[in-house]
Amino acid sequence: MVMRKIASRGQFNPHRALPRMSWSLSNLYNIWQQTPGSPTYKDRMEIKWNNMSLFQRRWLAKRLTRGYHGDQITQTRFERWYLPDSLPSIRGKTPSSSSSSGSLELSKWVEGRERAGGRTREERESKWKTEDSRAPVGSLMFSEVERRLDTLIFRACFASSVYLARHYVIHGKVKLNGVIERNPNTLLNPGDLFSVDPKAIPMLQPPPSSSTDSASIGDLSLSNPTEDTESAIPTAEPPPEISTSENSLPAESPSDITSESSETTPEPATAQSTESTPSTPSTKPQSKLAQKPKSKPPANSHFTLPPYASPHIFVPAYILPSYLTCSAVYVRHPTARPGYSEIPTPFDAGGEIMKLSWEWFSRKAPRMRNRVNRWMNPQRTSDRK
Repeated sequence: MVMRKIASRGQFNPHRALPRMSWSLSNLYNIWQQTPGSPTYKDRMEIKWNNMSLFQRRWLAKRLTRGYHGDQITQTRFERWYLPDSLPSIRGKTPSSSSSSGSLELSKWVEGRERAGGRTREERESKWKTEDSRAPVGSLMFSEVERRLDTLIFRACFASSVYLARHYVIHGKVKLNGVIERNPNTLLNPGDLFSVDPKAIPMLQPPPSSSTDSASIGDLSLSNPTEDTESAIPTAEPPPEISTSENSLPAESPSDITSESSETTPEPATAQSTESTPSTPSTKPQSKLAQKPKSKPPANSHFTLPPYASPHIFVPAYILPSYLTCSAVYVRHPTARPGYSEIPTPFDAGGEIMKLSWEWFSRKAPRMRNRVNRWMNPQRTSDRK
C-alpha cells in the first residue's frame, strides 16, 4: 500500500487535532486541544465520548494513538510487525522474597499483631500486588515502534519531526554502527550506535541573514575601495603630530648636550636599567589578560532552535545522546514501573485511551498474523512469497 505524501494528507489539520511526532506550532496546538483542560476538549471529546458505543470508542482511541505512534507506518505493517502479542506483566518483588524473616516480624509489631486485629500476611501481599499492577503497561504496545531508526533520531532531538528523520536516513545522512544505513525501518538492538551528519541538521546551519549580511558587506568594500583608503589615512596622522610636538621644544646647543653628558654618572643609568627590567615582564601578562576578552567563538558554530520547540525538548531514558558528535546510543528497550512509563506519549500511559486502543488491536490483529509468509519483515531481509 502506497502512502500519500505528507503535504497532501494534512497531518496537522486542526479539525482532526491528531498529535504527531513533530515540533511544529500546529502540532503543539493540536496537542493542546487534546488536553482535558482546554476549552475545546469538552466539545471534542467529552460530549461525543458519552454518546459513542464501545466499538466507536475503541476505534477513536486507535485513531488517536496511531496518529502519534508510527504515523509513517501503514496500518497493515504496524499490525503485522510492530504490535506485540501481549503486554508485559510488570510486578515487583513480594514481601516474602524482598525482605528477611526479621523484617517480617518487625512489620507485625508496626502494623499490629494478626491476632490483635492487624493485617494478615495475605492481605499485605494482595495490597502489594494491587499497587504493582498499576504500572502503565498500555504504552508498551508501541515499544517496537520506538526501536525504529527514524523514531530514535527524532527522540534524540536530532530532527524536528519523524518525517525529517526519515529523510535523513533515506538520503544517506545517517550511520548505524559506522555504516551508512538507508532503511528507516531498521530496528535497533541495545548497544547500537547511530550518528547523523551535522551538515544535514538544519538547526546547526548558519542563518541565511548572516550570510547575506556578510556578502553585502563584502560587496560594499569591493565597490568602494576609496573609502577604505580614506578611513586608513587618519590612523597614520598621530605619529606626525607627536613628532611635531617634539620639534616645538626649544633647541639645545651642542655644548649643552656635551656638558650634560659629562656631568652624568653611570649610577643613574644602572638604576634606570634596574627599574626598567621589572616593568617589562609586568606588561606581558597585562597584554595576555587584555587579549582574553577579545576571543570569540569560531564562526562555524551555529545553533538555531525552532520556535515553540521547548515543550518537545526531552530525551527518553533508553537513549544516551552526544550532541558534540551528533550521535546517540540505544541503551536498552523501554520499560515501565508503577506510576511511570518510559515511552513518551501525549496521552495518559495508563488511561482509558490506551486501554481501548489495545482492546482494538488485540481483537483485530490476530486475524492477520496467519498470513505472515506473504509479507515482508520491516527490515526487508526476505522477499514476499
